[in-house]
Parts: sequence; C-alpha cells; structure tokens
Amino acid sequence: MRWKVDEWLNGGYRARRAGTPAAFIYRSLRWPDFYLGGGPAYEVRYGGAAVALIRLEGKGATVRQLPAAGDFPELGELDLAELALWLCKLRGARSLN
Repeated sequence: MRWKVDEWLNGGYRARRAGTPAAFIYRSLRWPDFYLGGGPAYEVRYGGAAVALIRLEGKGATVRQLPAAGDFPELGELDLAELALWLCKLRGARSLN
C-alpha cells in the first residue's frame, strides 16, 4: 500500500510505490460486461499487463481484477482499492477547477 498517484498524461495517471514497478491508469475503452452503467471506466496496467478495471460510480468506484493480476502477487486487492480511491480523489479535484 502507500501508493502515490499523479496525472501523467491527459486522462491518464501514473501510480508509484517504493520497491515496485509503476502502475499506469488509462481511460478504458468500453468493456461489454463492465461498462454498462455509463460512468467513466479506467484500466490499470502493471508490468505491461492489464490487471484491473475501475469504474467510477457517483462518489465511489467498482474495481474488478483481471486474470493477469494473479501474475503479480505484490499487487493485491487492497492496492487496487487504494488506486481507485486515488482516482476518485484526483478526478474530483480536477472537476472543481
């Protein structure tokens, strides 16, 4: 845990934590079984693989791990939840400006 997330590209974010590779969060294309609510969706890439999907819903988020996440035991469910909270925080701050 203890990720530091900042805006990296327009609409994309970079997450860093000591001792691990960086994770990148990109605006996701429509995933048929996940993008039903109409809220913005993001894909988390870690070690070159898509490991999770985050869909923002109101003031919260839904996180779904993808099968590739099993290849990275250092990236657990709590880490993905923390990344989703960071994403909600950063998107909320940007919409206020």
